[in-house]
Formats: sequence, C-alpha cells, structure tokens
Amino acid sequence: MDVLNDKNTSIIGIWGMGGVGKTTLLEEIRRQAGEKKLFDMFFMVTVSQTPNFESIQQKIADMIGLEFTEKTPEAKAERLRWRICEMLKEKKLLFLVDGVWGEIDLEKKVGIPYGENYKGSRIVLTSRSRDVCDQMGCKPTYQVEGLNDDEAWGLFKGIVGEIVESADRKHIAKRIVGKCGGLPLAIKAVANPLKEKSLSHWEVCISELKGQNLKSVVREALQFSYDYLSKPYAKEMFLLCCLFPEDEVIDIQDLFRLGLGFGLFQNTTTLDTAMAEADVLVDYLKSSSLLLESDREGSVLMHDVIREFAISVASRDKHLFLVGTHQEFICWKRNHAFTRCTAVSLQIDVVPEFPYEWECPELELLKLEGKDKQPLVLPSNIFKRMEKLRVLSMTDIQMMSLPASFEDLKSLRTLCFYKCLLKDISIIGELKNLEILSFCDCDIEELPKEIEKLTNLRFLELTNCKNLRLVPSSVICNLSNLEGLYMRSFSQWKVGKDNASVEDLKKLSSLVALEVCIPNDNLWPDDLVFRNLTRFKISVGDAFYHEDEHLFSHSSKILELKTNTTFKEGFNMLLKIAGVIHIEGTNALHNLNEYNSPLLKCLIIKKCQEMKYAIDTTKSAPLIVFPLLEILEICDMDNLQELYLGMLLRESFGELRKLILKGLPQLMNVWKNPTEHASLQKLRVLGVSCCHKLKSIFSLYMVRDLVQLQEMKVSQCEALEYIIDGERNGDGHENLFPQLNRLELENLPKLQRFMSSLNALATSANCGSGVLEPFFNNQIAFPKLEFMIFSNIDGVREIWTSKFRLEMSFPQLRLLNLGSLLNLTHFWNMNSNENIHMEIVPAVEDNARRLIEFPCLQYITLEKLPIFESFQMGGHALFDGKVAFPSLKRLTLSSVPKLMHVWENMDGPPAHVSLQNLISLDIGYCDTLKNVVSCERDKTMAAAEEIEVGRNTAEVIIFPALETINFHNLPNLTSFFARNGTLFDEKVAFPSLKELNLYGVHKLMHVWENMDGRPAHVSLQNLFSLDIVDCDTLKNVVSCERDKTVAVAEEIEAQGNTTGLIIFPALEVIHFHNLPNLTSFFVENGTLFDEKVAFPNLKQLKLYGVHKLIHVWENMDGRPAHVCLQNLISLDILECDNLKNVVSCEKDKTVAVAGEIEVPGNGTLIDEKVAFPSLKQLKLYGVHKLIHVWENMDGRPAHVSLQNLISLDILDCDTLKNVVSCERDKTVTVTGEIEVRGNTTGVIICPALEMIHFRNLTNLTSFFAGNGTLFDEKVAFPALGSLELGVLNNITELWSPQVQVESFCQVKTIVVEGCSKLLQIVPPRLLQIGIETITVKRCPSVKSLFVLERLAVDEREASLTFYHLKYLMVCGLPKLEYIFDKKVSYPAMQKLWISDMDGLRDIWQTQQSSGSFHQLEGIHVERCHKLLTVVPSYLFPELQSLKRILIEYCDSVEVIFCDDSGQLLPATVTLPHLQYISLHHNPVLGSFCHHKCDFEWPSLRKVRLYGCPKMENFPFANMKAPRLERVVSDSTDNEITGDTSIVTGDGFSDKCYYGDECDRFNSRIHTCIIN
Repeated sequence: MDVLNDKNTSIIGIWGMGGVGKTTLLEEIRRQAGEKKLFDMFFMVTVSQTPNFESIQQKIADMIGLEFTEKTPEAKAERLRWRICEMLKEKKLLFLVDGVWGEIDLEKKVGIPYGENYKGSRIVLTSRSRDVCDQMGCKPTYQVEGLNDDEAWGLFKGIVGEIVESADRKHIAKRIVGKCGGLPLAIKAVANPLKEKSLSHWEVCISELKGQNLKSVVREALQFSYDYLSKPYAKEMFLLCCLFPEDEVIDIQDLFRLGLGFGLFQNTTTLDTAMAEADVLVDYLKSSSLLLESDREGSVLMHDVIREFAISVASRDKHLFLVGTHQEFICWKRNHAFTRCTAVSLQIDVVPEFPYEWECPELELLKLEGKDKQPLVLPSNIFKRMEKLRVLSMTDIQMMSLPASFEDLKSLRTLCFYKCLLKDISIIGELKNLEILSFCDCDIEELPKEIEKLTNLRFLELTNCKNLRLVPSSVICNLSNLEGLYMRSFSQWKVGKDNASVEDLKKLSSLVALEVCIPNDNLWPDDLVFRNLTRFKISVGDAFYHEDEHLFSHSSKILELKTNTTFKEGFNMLLKIAGVIHIEGTNALHNLNEYNSPLLKCLIIKKCQEMKYAIDTTKSAPLIVFPLLEILEICDMDNLQELYLGMLLRESFGELRKLILKGLPQLMNVWKNPTEHASLQKLRVLGVSCCHKLKSIFSLYMVRDLVQLQEMKVSQCEALEYIIDGERNGDGHENLFPQLNRLELENLPKLQRFMSSLNALATSANCGSGVLEPFFNNQIAFPKLEFMIFSNIDGVREIWTSKFRLEMSFPQLRLLNLGSLLNLTHFWNMNSNENIHMEIVPAVEDNARRLIEFPCLQYITLEKLPIFESFQMGGHALFDGKVAFPSLKRLTLSSVPKLMHVWENMDGPPAHVSLQNLISLDIGYCDTLKNVVSCERDKTMAAAEEIEVGRNTAEVIIFPALETINFHNLPNLTSFFARNGTLFDEKVAFPSLKELNLYGVHKLMHVWENMDGRPAHVSLQNLFSLDIVDCDTLKNVVSCERDKTVAVAEEIEAQGNTTGLIIFPALEVIHFHNLPNLTSFFVENGTLFDEKVAFPNLKQLKLYGVHKLIHVWENMDGRPAHVCLQNLISLDILECDNLKNVVSCEKDKTVAVAGEIEVPGNGTLIDEKVAFPSLKQLKLYGVHKLIHVWENMDGRPAHVSLQNLISLDILDCDTLKNVVSCERDKTVTVTGEIEVRGNTTGVIICPALEMIHFRNLTNLTSFFAGNGTLFDEKVAFPALGSLELGVLNNITELWSPQVQVESFCQVKTIVVEGCSKLLQIVPPRLLQIGIETITVKRCPSVKSLFVLERLAVDEREASLTFYHLKYLMVCGLPKLEYIFDKKVSYPAMQKLWISDMDGLRDIWQTQQSSGSFHQLEGIHVERCHKLLTVVPSYLFPELQSLKRILIEYCDSVEVIFCDDSGQLLPATVTLPHLQYISLHHNPVLGSFCHHKCDFEWPSLRKVRLYGCPKMENFPFANMKAPRLERVVSDSTDNEITGDTSIVTGDGFSDKCYYGDECDRFNSRIHTCIIN
C-alpha cells in the first residue's frame, strides 16, 4: 500500500496468469485503501479483450453524477477527462482497471487522466502479460504467483469445512490442494463440489487433477466442478452465460428469457415458477464458484477464465456453440462450421456480409450483438434454413424491416431485441409459436397490430421504450395466455381510439408478472383486481422520481399510487401484499393500520393531508407494527402530529434502517419513549427537515437505542433548540452515538446546543455576563464521526467546551464544513483555570507545549462567518500554537471578514505541523486578511527543513505538499509572510506548487521576491499554471529590486557569458487579465519577458487588458528570451492598448531562433524573424494597429508557426488587411507544393488548421491576395472543418473559382453573417466536399448561394449534387429571389430554416431533380413577405421523411402546398412522418392547398394555429390524423372546447384538444378546405 502514497507513482501494474487472483487483489486494494482513507473516491472498471469504452465511460460517469450529452466515444472521453481533472483539484482518485489485454491510451480512449501532471490520480491495472504492463508505462509492476501452501490450505478449508482435518480426509485434501498449484480459481472450483461429499468423490477429484502445468490444472478443476453440477438444467444455464460478451454484467432476466426459449425449465408450469427456477440455478452456480456476484442487483458476472472454459465445453460434443466476433464469423463461413452448430453468439463490430441463406439446420439459438445501433441489412432468405431456431436475440442494431424469411421461423420460442432501432416489424405476427417477445430499451414508436396473432405468447416486454406511442387495444385483448407483461414506459393508455386501455388487462387471466405505469387513477377500472400477481411494479398517477433507485431492489412487489380518491378494491388488494409502497396525494388515508403488512420493506407516504397519526392503536391492544420495514419516508403532510399514537410492542419497526421525515409542520416528536415501546436499534440513516414545531429530535431515552446510527441530517426546522433533550441528564453520557459517521445541521435558526441538560440550563444564565455555552459539551462523544457540516445556525457562538476530551469525542473527524454561522466567534475558549484534556506533542527545542490535535482532519471549509476571528478565543490568527492538523489536505476560507492571519508565526513547529500534508489552500473575500502567516515575531519557523542561501542558514516555512493556491478578493493582503508588497519572499517555500491563482489581490506589487539565492524560487520548479486577474497594483511577477538575478535550476550560456536565469521548468499556462500597472514579468522595461526568465514548456499564453505592456518578448542576441516559444500552443492577446510588437525590435541583432535576423516594426505580427513551431491556437482580439498576422517570405521561417495550428480566431482588428501579407512577388511553400491545373505553384498550407473564426475585420480584403476573395488557390487548409465569418465588409466571395477541392476537403460547417459585399457562398467545385451545415445571415448583396453562372456552358447543363448538406439556414438576404436551383440536388438535406427574406418569391425555382429532399425532416419559414406558397406539388414524392412544418409571419402566403408546372397535388396528400404543424400570424393563409384533396397524416400529434384569421376551421373533416393529441388555436368559433384553456402572452385564448376529443372534433367538423 505504500506505493499508492508515492506521489511520483501514477500507474501500477499487476500481472499473472488467469485465475491467479488478480481481481481479488484489486478488490483487496480497494478495501484497504478505503479503510486507510488514502483516496476520496474509487473506480473499478473492467476492460476485457474487446473493450467497450463507452460502457466504461458510462460506469465512471454514473459514479460521479455526470450526464453525457456528447454522442461519440472521443467526445465523451474528453468531457470525462475534463470533469476528472476538476475533481483532482480537490480529491484524490484511485482507478482500478481490471483485465487489460493490450496497450490502451486510457486518457484518450476512456478519459482517465494520469501522469506527473495529475498527482492526485493513481491507476492500478491488471493484465495476464507483463509486456502489457510495460507498454502501459507501469512503474512498478508486481507478479501475482498464487497462494502459498498455508494460504491455499486455509482457502480450501474455509470452503469445505472442518472435515478436512479428519484422519481419513486430511492427506487426500492436502494432495488436492497441492495439485491446484495455489490458484484460487482452481481451489474454489474443486472445493465447492466436495462439500458434504463422501470420500470416494474426493478420490475421483484426485484422479482427474493430473495437469502438467497451471493452465491445464485450472481447466481440469473447472471440468470437475462442471461435471459435479447435479441440478437439472444447471449445466445448460452455465453454458448460456458464455454467449454474453466477456466481462459483461449478465442480467438474470436475460438468462431466463434465453433459457426458457432454449428448452430449459420444462418441469415448471408457470412463468413465475420458471423465473424462480432461474434464480435458484444462478444461486447454485454462484455457490459452485462458476459465476460471480455483481454490483448490480439481479445480475451476475462470469470470470474470463471460466468463460473461456465454458466456450470450450460448449463448442464440443453435442452442444456446438460458436462464440466470437465478425473475424471468427469469416472463418466459420469458410469452414462451414454453421452446419452442425446449435448456438451462435456473434459480436458485430463491422457489418458483415451475411450469406444469402445461412445453412444452419441444427441451429437453436442465435445471438447478434452490434454497436451504436449500427444499420444491419439481413438477406431476405437468411433464416430459410434455420428450421430448429428457438431463440433469436439482437442487441444494439438498427433494422428498417425484418427479412421475409422471418416467417419461416416456425420453431421460434424467444425473440429479444435490446437497444435496437426498429421500424417495420409487422412480420413478427407470423411467428405463431412465439412465447417470449422482448423489446428492451428499443427505439420503437408503435407495436404492430399483427402481434395480436401470437396467441401462445406468455411474456411481452416493452421496458424503457421511451418513444412508444401506440399499443393497439386488440393486441392486449388477444394475448390471453400472457403471464408476464412489462410496459412501464408506455403512458398513452386510451389515447386515441386504437390505443390500449387499462380495461384490456382484465382479459389477461393468466397474468402473474406485471409492470405498468398508468398516468391517471381514473383510467383504472373499479372492478380491476389482480389476485394472482407474484411480481409487479405498478405506478398509478404522474411520473414518479426516486433519488434512490435502490428502493426497488427491496422487493419484487412494488406499488406507487398518486390519487385523490378512495382506494379502489384493486389497489387495496395490492397494498396488502406489496413489499415497496409509495402513496402520494390521497385525502382518503387516515392512518396505516390497515396496511400493516409483515411483508412490507419500504414505505413512502407523501401529501396525505388527512393523516394525523401514521399509526393509531388507541382503539386496540398494542400491536407489532411493520416488523420487517427497512425504509420509512413521510413527507409533505401538513397535519401529521405524531408517527404513532397509542402503544406499540417492542418488535415494531425492529428492522428499520432509514427514516426520513420532511415537510411535517405539525409534527411534535420524532419518536416517543422507545424504552417502553418500539425500538430503533437498527436505524442507520435519519433525515429530518421542515418540521417547524419540533424543539428537539431525540429524547435521551431514544438516543440510547441508536447504537447503529451512521448518518444524521437535520435542516429547516424553525423551532428546533436542541438535537437531544437531556433535561433529566446527569453526567457521563459520552458514547451515545458510537457509530455516527456523518452529521449535517443546516438552516436551524433557533438551535443553540446539541444537547440540553440541567447543567447547561444552569450555566446558560451566564451568557448575559459574557460566558458562552458551547454547542458540544463534555457529555457527548462521536468516536467514529468523520463528516461534520453546519450551516445557517444563528445560535452557535462556540463549538466546543474547553473541557472536552478530544481523543474520545472527535478522534476520526475528517471533514469540517462551517458556513453562515452569523454569531460564531471562535471554536473554543481556552480558559487557563480549567482542567484541559489535550494531546501532548513531544518537546520542541526543549519546550514542552500542550497541543490540541485533530489527527484525521483532512478538509476544513469556513464560509460566511462574519464575526469569526480564530480557533481559540482571543487568538491573533486562525490557527495558533495550541492546535494542529497533521493530516490537513485542503483548507478553504471564504467571507471571513475579521480574519487577519491564518497561521501564527511561532518560534517552533507546533502551529505548522498542519502544513506538512496541505495540498490546496483557497482563501477569498477575507477583507482584513493581511498575511497568511503572521509576521509579528522576530524569529521565523523551521517547519520541515533548512535551506542554505549563500553561506547563511535561513529558517524557512515550507509547505511541502501544497499544489494549489487560490487567493481571490483579498483587498488588504500584502504578502504571504512579510509586509513588503511581495507575496512570496525567501521565508516561505512551496516545492510542490502546481497552480497559482490570484484574483483581486489589490495591494500586491510582486508575486516572488528576487533573491541572490534559491529559497524564494524553490516554489517554481513544479508550477504548471499561473493565473493573475484584477490585481491593480501589480508591477512585476518577480521583483527586480536587487542587482543579482536568481539561479533557480540551471544557467544558460549566451554569447559566451554565464547569466543567472529564472526558470519555470514546468509552467505551461499563463493568464494575465486586467493588470493595469504590470510592466514586465521581471525587469520594468515594458517588455513582459526578457532574457532573465524562461518557460521551456509554455503552451498557453493569455494577455487581456495589460495596458502598460509594450512588447511580449524582448529581442535578444541569444536564445533565453525565446526558449518560451518552442512549445507554445495557444496565444491570446486582447485589449493591450500600448502593445507595439510581440517581439521587440529595438536591438540590432535578433534572437537566434532561426539565425541572426532583424525584426522590423512593419505592422506584421509574425514575420520571418520569429517562429512558433508548436502553436496550435492563436486568438487576436482588438489588436487595432495590426495590418498582417504573418509576413509573406520567400523562405519558411515566418510560417513554421502554421504547421501545427489548429484554431485561428481574429476579432475586432480594424486595420487588418491580410492574414498573410501579399507584398512580395513569390509565395511561400510551408510544407509542400500542390499542383494546380498542371502548374506547380507555391501554396501556403496550414495542414492541421481545423477552425477559423473571423469577426469585425472591416478592412480585411483576403487571407492572402488583396482582391476581395477570402481564399484563392494560393492557400490550402486540408483539415479545416469549421469556418465562421462575421462583418467582413470588403469580402465579395469566399472562394475563388480556381480553388482546388483537396485544399478544403474537410469543411463541415460554414457560418457567414453581416458581410455586406458578399455575392455568393460556395463555388461549384466545392459542392461535392463534405459540407453539412451552412448558415448565412444578413448579407444584403448575396444573389445566389452557389455561383452556377461561372460554369462552362456544358457544365451548366449537368446536374450538380450537394451530397452531404444536412442543415441550411438563410436569413436576411434581400436580393435572393429563390434558394434551390434545379441543377443542384440535396439528397442529405434534413433541416431548412428561412427567415427575413424580403425578396424571396419561391423557395424552389423550378422542378427539382429526383432524390433531392427525401431526407428533409423540418421546414421553418418566417417573415418572408413576398412568398406566396411553400411546397410545390412535384416535391410531394420526396417529402416522405418530413416531420415538422413551421410557417410564421408571412404576409403573402396563401397556401402551404401548391400545384405547379401543370402537376396537380395527388387526391390524397400523405406525409407519413409529419408530427408537428405550427402556423403563426399568416394573415392571408386560408388553406393547405388550392383544390380539394384528402390529407393522411398518421403520425401528426400537435398543431398550433395563431393569427391566421382565414383558416378558421381546423382540423378538417377530410383529414386523417389518428394520433393527433393536441390542437392549440386562437379561434373561438369551434363547437367543442377542451378541458384546458390557456392564455398566451399575446392575449389569445387557446383551445386545446386531447385524445378522444380530437377524434370527436374531427367527426363533427364538416368544412370545405378550398378557398
């Protein structure tokens, strides 16, 4: 475990053969590291031979509460990495990575950062190969070689029992253990079958274990265990597990479904008994060590070694299972292995070419698993020769339709789809023998009506199908043999005339398992009673949300009710047998007596306002109430006065572990006298909030029972005065909470003390004379308390009494968080006349000093303490010589305005023993803070070591582990220790400092002092990030008041001279913002960096508002000032008003970056004299005198900066004419030459540039040549993906006609806005590159988006295709008369947005080529006042994917669909996927089309109609919209009004129609839709 504490260790490798115990060792590391509190969080993930990185990412994200919005694994990895990096600023994290088979970049592939820059992150990985550990950079690595003889014997004996010590068994047992070679997997495999077996079985075991090496021993041991599986179907169930991917969590329900279809459980008569049998078999296999426990409820794991064995068994003899990936699939086809196999499990990474017919006459089970719902097209006859197929399972696959041969699967019993996107699946209705049908986590919108033919179906699952909208009523009614129905994600009961109703469930007389969600209790028939359910999860009412989903693991019988009425008979029946009950909102429930079930494990009661007593036994004999209840939550009940009234027997609530009371304003007591009634001896978690009549939480009698209480949170109880009412108390009650681990007290305005007592009441009179009663007195102790959080408790003035015994009261305290304690002045008053119990620290400098020590306290946060001054009353600093925190890692102080110092400066080390482990120091909004360490004494402290400075020995305060310093809004801070305006002088050192952030430290003049020796600068060697913002008086980062400079790490020879150089060897990020008086980093000469400082690893430099800066780098004859440039990736310069040059040009000779060169002051940012070879990001904002960014040179030096450039942002640079100057005759070849039309021409190439953002460059004429064309053939950006341009008033075209396609082949996004002279967007030759998104706004000169007139005559006749364009938005182009020309087709177009087009007369100029818009999903048109129609008739065949139409504020639009070119609309206008229509403020719009036709919109759900006075009657009689859910309009002439009437912001009264009302409305409106 010591290596985990080594800060220089980031990744540790453990290797050894399979089954040797690597995973067990990882789990033991996790356990021990947790017990020793070495890390704040632990993550254990399994990689496996075929890694599923997204699954690993999701598991880590779930643990840290991160929700991904990103779609790709790469984007998720970056998001996860960023989040973990943020966590590492405050926490230490341990990642346990099991089962690595090959080299993996965990940071890029998963998002786990590690290495020297992330000291808080450790990785321990396991692998079978040492080579893999070496490839992963593991240092150190450890081999796991198995158990020694004693350990192996102990493991075997622990499983088999004491019988191994008998005379006739011991010898043979020793031989068996010896043959297992110390491998835990082998020992467990043979030990479990031998339990309670006769001696002859032991002898058989010896005869079968004869392997010559460890691998064969493992195989033989597993074979022995497998052979001894005696339960029916146990072997078959074991072999089914190997069909799942390696290391995948196997859901027992999945095993049950596969097993039932595969012919298992034939001895069971019902589905329920079959499920129970599956559970029993899984438990049996776990007890045989062939399956492993999983962290997830209801699931198991299979060890990869055992899985390999299972596959080998399943692949031979009669089984003939084939398990593999698409590579194995190719071999199977070649070897004709399919012809004899009975089961196939195929993982599809790439879509294979399936044979037209799959020759598998013996195949009974087929499992196909894809990735990311990849499309899969199966040949129509693929299932033709699978006559015996009984089970078919598909995972993560997209299928538009099922193959025709599906109907040939006459023997199919189980059909499962997991995470699949499915469209037409109606052919399933032909599978007449199907018994199990599952659509779990599938994207499916409606269940086909044909499923009603499956009369033998016993199990139907629609779990988590979030888009499911239609389940035909006939389907439910006709499935009379259904035993299990799972459809909680379906909520459209009785919506529309075809959808299923809850009434249909009455037809299912065989039902034993049911999961449904009913949105309204009115939908539940009065006579619907389920008497045979053995498993159910039923929710009635609005959607329920549970923070703790673990609630559902307490039982297989769960009922959630949200109703205002008396419980129906069906509800009462379920309430009496449920294991988890959640009741909300009923006024008919007066108490819980009737539902006092011994089966109940979890009870949640909310908003039942008629209930005064949860249990009332006043009219009966004492009862045993809820004897097995584990969780009780009672919330938001205005009239509840007591939890129980009357007498309870002591067994009541005997198993209660969690009690939550929230929002009970009339509650008088949490619990009554438990010594006479019920006991809470097993209670572990207590939460009480918003109970405003409570004056105390516990009586002293109750506390004596709370021996297992671990967490207590009390908040927002206005009248609460004490936690414990100890009015009958004597002395000596110290261990009242022996197990309490976490205490949170928040928003308790009247709380004064934790415990009241006669002693406390007697002394409280002293408060008037200035004597404060502490919050904790010496009568209470928390021996295991680790987390203490107090906030908004006005009555707390002092925390501890000076008499408290710390070693017994708070010995384990790890976290102390105090916030908004308005009257807290100190923690304790150390009265010298009192008998004080303290830890004694050994003598220092022969002076024994008494010291209060918190040995385990790691995190202290003090916030919003307006009168708090110090830990001890009368102290001059927060921490003086009387208190120490040897484990302190993080100290946060915010808004403690009276604090003047944090540590007191003492002659010896006691006050600074708190420094040795401190990692993070964060101080903000402490208005009077002058110094972090007070400087009022003459002598400084030797905290940890002495550093030799010249020939003198100076005592230095060292923070050896401190990595992060954040100082913000400290107006009076002058220094860390001294009073000289320099933050860090020679008296303090931070050898581990990585991040320094200074915000609003207004009296600071320097950060570091310039010393002749090393002490002040030992803090620099590991500094990674330097961020200084709003420090008004800062002049220099390093003071320049001494003659000699500092030699920090090395000396660099320049011109033959040795010059002292201040080096920041690890510094990568510098951010200076709003520093009006900063003149330089070191020397006050107007140059930020001169030859005296160097940053060899600087990657990011941001300078904002550094107004006195004249140059960034000084021009020197040698290299020192420019050693900063070699790794620079990002350079941002903004509002530096006096900046003349990035590199000064005042000397005759320049720095030898690329030779001896001269830098002229010519208005060019980067000329041939400087180079940034690692530059990736360049941002220039408001550089008003800039004319060019790069100078155009005949050679390469000025442009070496381009080779790695990824992002280029230039904004508000008024005088910029060209990005690259064009004043020379020859162009520059940066990385190579591109052939243009047969000629070899020098081209400026930015090979890595991905993003360009130009805005407000009013004088820019081009990137290179000054002709009004932004990009001509002289520039190339082959990686450019995003181009964003705004307000480029001198640009007339973006690309010249001669530009080469390969120069811009990766462009995906184009955004253009406010370019007043721009005429066109994309030239014809770029139409075929991968542009996906085009947005053009407010470009008044644009006449066409694509310039076709420049094509040759023969080219104009040919049709052009914009293959990849998906999204087009045009806005404010007054000269554009049409958008789409007939010569250009758009096969990928999905979304079209058109707005503010004053000149637009037609969207489509003439008839378009076929196939142009068949993927178009959305049309949005607004404020196009000359537009008469929207969609021409000839486009209808192309618009079959259209989902949304929005037409708004179009003054001239008369109809949506128009006849055009003599082609009439069809008699029936069918848009199969249209879901939403919105028509707003179109004054002359009167109808959808000019002539009479029918509308068939089967998917239409919502219509919004405002401000269209001529379109009064909608929906129309001849419109078929069976799924229409809502119509919202401002019309008041309709015959039928809905239940809901809302008023919009414009004052319209909206009539909304839902479900059946829409059907009735359709049938009663008879209106002609012709104008």
